This record gives sequence, C-alpha cells and structure tokens, in this order.
Amino acid sequence: MSHINHALVAKTHPPMYLMHKYWARKPSNVVRAYIEHYSEVGDVILDPFCGSGPTPIEAIKTGRNAVAVDLDPMAIFITECTAMPVDLKKFEESFDKIKDSVKEEIYGLYKTKCEHCGRIVEYNAVIWRNDTPMEIRHGCSCQKNGKNLWKNVTEEDTETIEKLKDKKPCWFPDNELIWNTRVNVHRGMKVSELFTKRNLYALSLILNEIEGIKNKKIRKMMLFVFSSALPQASKLVFVIRQRGRQSDSIKEEKKEVGSWATRGYWVPDEYFEINAWNCFENRFKKILRGKKQSNEEIKEYTEAKSFDDLKTDKNVLLLNQSSLDLSNIPPNSIDYVFTDPPYGDSIPYLELNYMWASWLKFNANFEDEIIISDSPVRNKNFEMYEKMLGAVFRQVYRVLKPDKYLTVTFHSTDIKIWNSIIKAVVMAGFDLEKIICPPPARPSAKGLLHPYGSAVGDYYIRFRKPKNEQLVTEKEMDLQTYEREVISAAMRIMGERREPTIYQHILNGIMVELNGGRNVPIGARNIEAILKDHVGTELELIPIKDTKDKVIGEKWWVKGWDLSHFSQPALTDRVERAVINVLDRKVKVSLDDILQVIFIEFPNALTPDAQSVKTVLEEYATKTKDGNWMLKPGYSEKERTSQHSRMIYYLAKIGKKIGYEIWIGQREQGESYNKTRLSHLCDPLPTFRFIVSDDLTLDRIKQIDVIWHESGRIKYVFEVENTTGITDAIIRGSIIRSAAPGLTLDIKKYIVIPESREALLAKKLEEPIIKESLRKDVWGFIRYGDLEVLYKSIRKEASSTDIERLGRKPVLRNHVQKNIYEFE
Repeated sequence: MSHINHALVAKTHPPMYLMHKYWARKPSNVVRAYIEHYSEVGDVILDPFCGSGPTPIEAIKTGRNAVAVDLDPMAIFITECTAMPVDLKKFEESFDKIKDSVKEEIYGLYKTKCEHCGRIVEYNAVIWRNDTPMEIRHGCSCQKNGKNLWKNVTEEDTETIEKLKDKKPCWFPDNELIWNTRVNVHRGMKVSELFTKRNLYALSLILNEIEGIKNKKIRKMMLFVFSSALPQASKLVFVIRQRGRQSDSIKEEKKEVGSWATRGYWVPDEYFEINAWNCFENRFKKILRGKKQSNEEIKEYTEAKSFDDLKTDKNVLLLNQSSLDLSNIPPNSIDYVFTDPPYGDSIPYLELNYMWASWLKFNANFEDEIIISDSPVRNKNFEMYEKMLGAVFRQVYRVLKPDKYLTVTFHSTDIKIWNSIIKAVVMAGFDLEKIICPPPARPSAKGLLHPYGSAVGDYYIRFRKPKNEQLVTEKEMDLQTYEREVISAAMRIMGERREPTIYQHILNGIMVELNGGRNVPIGARNIEAILKDHVGTELELIPIKDTKDKVIGEKWWVKGWDLSHFSQPALTDRVERAVINVLDRKVKVSLDDILQVIFIEFPNALTPDAQSVKTVLEEYATKTKDGNWMLKPGYSEKERTSQHSRMIYYLAKIGKKIGYEIWIGQREQGESYNKTRLSHLCDPLPTFRFIVSDDLTLDRIKQIDVIWHESGRIKYVFEVENTTGITDAIIRGSIIRSAAPGLTLDIKKYIVIPESREALLAKKLEEPIIKESLRKDVWGFIRYGDLEVLYKSIRKEASSTDIERLGRKPVLRNHVQKNIYEFE
C-alpha cells in the first residue's frame, strides 16, 4: 500500500466542529485524508466509536456512505445535529420566538443598581465564593466606551437573589450523577447541583419553550443549542484573578475561563454564574455560523433507517447502540473502517456526558460501555475492558470486506492500554501493517521538551483484513527481553536521528519498532520508566537552554556518543536540505505542501515537529502576502552551487600560492568556476595511506571539499558550508582524528561559512553534541567575504598565517568575537 499522500498535520477545528463541546475530537482534515486515501466515492465507511462524528461527516462530504455507531446517545445527537441540513431562516425565526417569550423574564432575574448613575441594569455575571454571591459584573449606558463595571453585591442584591427560591421553575433534571471521585462526583451528587437556583430556573424556561416547537428538525437543533450552552451556564466556570496596570495605578482584573477547562464536574470554591440567556444566545450565534458552513459543505444528507437503505438514495446510517453486536450490518459489506476506540480509563464518556443527557432526557446504557472506571457503582475493570474491546473488533472484522483496511487512532502511551487495543485487533484476525504519528497543529513547547510524559499527537495504525482467514495465536516475550528491546530501540532511534532527541520522537519510534506492542508481556512497565532507569549507564539527558541560558527542557542521548560515531549528517541538517529542495522546485509553496513532503520522507521517529520546519522556512524563505513561502535570493540550487564552487576555487588557488598540493572532493571536481573545471586544480591523486589503511575511510576522506597536503601528508582541511551541513563537515573531520589520532594534532580544520548563515550556525555550535565534538576536534570558521578579500589581495606569494588569521567563531549579535582555538 502506498503512503497516504496528504499533509497529515492536524489543523484546528473549523466552525462546524466547534458548535458543541466533545471529548478528544479528532482533526477533521486528517480523518478526511484517510477516508479519501483508503476508499472510493460510493464506498461504505464505518466508525464503531463515532463520538462527535468526524468520520461519518467527512465520509458523506467526500461522496461516500457512512455508518456511525455509538453507545452514547449524546454522540449520535451531536453527529446528527452537526451534519443534517437546516433551514437557517426558520432556525433564526424560532430563536426569535423563544427570545420574545422568555428573554425579558430571564433578564429580570439579573437586576442591580449601577453605582455610577443609579440606573437599574441587567448584569451579565456574578462571582460566587463558597456559594455566596460576592461581586457583580454589569454594563450600563452611562459608560460610553461600553466597558463592563464591577461592584460588590449589596444587601438589596442578596435579597433579590433570595426571592428566587420562591419561584417555581419548569422541569429540570434532578437525578444523581455517577459516583466517581476521579471526575469530581461525590456520592449522591445531583445534576441540579451543578447550577445556581437562578440559572436552573432560567434554563428550565428556555427548555420549556424549545419543547413546544412543532418542527421536529428545528426543535432538535434548538436542543443542540441548549445543551451546548449548559457548561457556560453552570458552576463549572472558574475565576482567574489577574493584576493589570491602569495609568499609574494597579487594578485587579477578573477573567472568566471557558467552562470544563478540566475534565470532570469540579465546582471551584470561586466560580462565575453567567447570565443564562446570554449563554444561550451566544451559543446560538456560534451554532448559526457552524450550520452555515455545514449546509454549504455537506451537499447530500439523507438518513437511512437500516443498512439496506444505503443501497438506495440514503447515505448515512446513525446507530445509537453498542458495537458489541453489529448483526444489523451484513458480513463483508464495509469498504473502510476509521475509528478512535476508548483508551481504558482515560475518558469516561458516558459519565462526562451525563449532564447533557439528563437535560435532554436521554437514557444512557452504562452497562455496555467499554471503559475502565474507578466508580464504586460500576464493575468496569481492565479484564472486562480487554474482553469487550476484543468482542468489538471481532464484529468489525466480520463486517469489513476482505483485503480492505481498518485505521485505529488513539492518544495514549500507557503500554498496557496500547497493548490491549493492538492485541484486540490482531487477535480478531487483522494484519498490522503500519504505525504513523503525525504531529498536532499546536504542540506544547514545554510538553515537547519534557523528558517524560504523555504523547504529543495521535497514533494512526493501519490494519488489513487478509483475503483468507488465518489462525492467530498470542505470543509474549519475557519482561527482561522486552525492556532490553526498549533500550535497544531507543538507541537505534537516536542513531538514526544522529542528534539528542525529545521523548515524543523516541516514543513514536519505539511503538513502531515493537510492532505496535502486540507481543508486549503482561505486567510490562511504561517506556518512560524503563528509559529513566538507564540514565547514567547507557543513556543521558542533555539540558536544552533558551537564549538567556535558562534550562527549558531536556533531550535524550546515548551516553558517550558524539558526531564521530556517524557517517551521515544529523536529522536537522537532512530536514533543512529537504525543505530547501521543496522551495527550490516551485516559485511559491504552502506550509502544508512542505510538511506533506517532510512527513512522508521522515516517518515515525524521524518526523520533526511542525515548528522546527517553520524555523527552517523562516531562515531560508520569505512569506508572501497570500501566506505561501518563497525561497530567498542566493539559496537556489544554482546559486548555492555557484557560491560553493567559487569558494573551493579560491581555496585551491590560495593553497597553491602558499606551496601546498591540492585535493578537491570527488563530487566537487565535476563543478566549474571562472571557466575552470575544479578537477584541473587538483594535483595527482594522493594516497593518504600513512593515515588510513581501509578503503571505506579513505573514500570518506576523499569527499572532503578541499585538502591542502604535502605529498599526501594532510596539513589543512576545508569544508565549504553551503550545500554541506555543519554536522557533515564535523563528521568528515572526525574521521581523520579517529583514523590516526596521534598524527592529526597538527592538522588545521576550517569550515567556510556564508555571512547570511552566521547567526544560525552560532546557535548550532551551542548544541551539546556539536559543542562536545568541537571540544575534541577544534575547527576554525572563515567567512565567505573574508576568503574572497584574501584571494583578491594575494599577488604572488602567501603564507599559512594569512589563512589562519581569518579563523573566527560564528557569533550572534552583541557577542564578543574570539578565535575558534579558544573555544573549549
């Protein structure tokens, strides 16, 4: 199977996927890329854990038919309301009717007196502390700039709030939540306790109006708006207090935070009560924007009542049921499966969605949920989770056509959960073919540089249903072998990258090296714990510092390794070259186009994060008005080759005037400058045999750009840094040192650098592995401009002192320059 030819960088969610909160929603652009790659127009796509619906929605957007299955009624409800077409005029008219019916009554619940002008105004929020109202935020026409005002709750305000207790609301849910302290639900805690009395009353009025809407589709969409507004209208909106400067005084500012910023039903000691009508109206506006997009992008949406309907004019089947039994889907009828299964105890979906489900009067089937739960009232342990997961993938295997594909995606580094999911799929009969971990749109810099922790981004694992069924048996390696394999894999990954590596990239590679973890033994420890145990013996942590020399994170490295262990450049240099090559092929190119090439060329553990690619772009390209990137002048292949040849020409001519014999790298000998083929500047082929005896090392030395020698005795080595990365140069120089350490102490080594890259090279020299290599192998640095001046100033004779005088370390601005020989 070919690579998926799409940029798999997760993009931020578009408006249609931001209408309603849901947990761990997968990026729609990635889902769409997989669907388009592994299926054809008219095919049937299945997601047995559809969640908020990106799989079925992207399927029907691309001309496929979709079967969406989920045990959670909220999941099916959100999927349907996101996708189904809506008459926006009727939608807005319905909202206006609700507004006319209840807005004024609800606003009457939030009345206070403006302390600036004495007017009675509606307030938009109140801060409660320990269930006591403390501060009110309101607007007033006396404020010409329209800014909000703050006031302390008065006795009159308190009396107004107390009177609300006598008001009889319409229906609201008063059932108990599922007892689980992990999601901040104590025993006996009720849904109604998540709201103030006032907001319960206001919400019940809005819900009562919605339930009276006769148009079934519009009523469903208004319930969608209502449930979307519930978190913001609850006590789950906590307060962050910040101090800000206003003129010459310090003023405290209050800031509300989007509700459910943390998973679970945590009611803080200090929380916001937001005006319930404002919550509803704001969500309506957001959903209206989302529905405008979905109406435009989803050209066809016709719900099926059964699978057979998909063979007619219907294109989506929504099933609110457990995937433990897919008998209502015929065998060998599905063309592609894309799914995101539950990750053990990571997200208790039904428990977290129970607040919404209670208000919407949905019945949740907790018994069949596939999860590991800490709740004392649920029998959901790991053994049950593993058993149920296996049953689902046996059902998926039954309905998928032979030789078709299943993609499983999830975000978990718990090796126990990882192994359970992989094992469930493989034991159902699938062949595991490939594991991919594309980086997310906005990974946390702090998270990336932390040496331990969770994964950054999602794993996408490709399975294939074989044409012929095969007997699958479970194999296991012992714990000791497994841990040795983890360390060996980590060392191989760092060897492939040839540079200190963040935990995320090691993790991505190890998961692939261990074949998805399907043979991981029972009781295996997580990878981060194993790596940590080997710090100081086989591994070490390299501190990463910012420009102020402050440690901001750590990367992993193999203890004792430096650049002399490698024959190829570091991954950073390889990625840099690849980016330049993409830019060189087109006049303008988008970031997504570049990332697509990079992530195909550098998969799994070699995949760089998007930000590092962008850093390379900013160095070599300029951003155009339309958001694309264009190569800066001087960096095209033709220009770089010309500059490279010119510097080699200068070095050869200067060396000859000093009196040395000249060797030019084998690749460079085919180039020309000043109407002279560079091979014509070479003296007869030297042997260099007094230094090396093996042909491989000799061949690598012959790749060095320029060597000044005396009958094969090397005196000066030059690498021209333009088409060659700095690690390339250091690697080749270290070959000479490692080949004959006692004979190379008097060899001078220089890297010739363009002035435009000096700042970037100065940063590279501070990287720990390069710094350590330079400590062992001293290099000088010569600027292009300085070399050209020297070449043009020499008339007849020259001395070695002339070239050595040019050697200086690359510097960042405001740094004091000093000779490279002092650099240690």
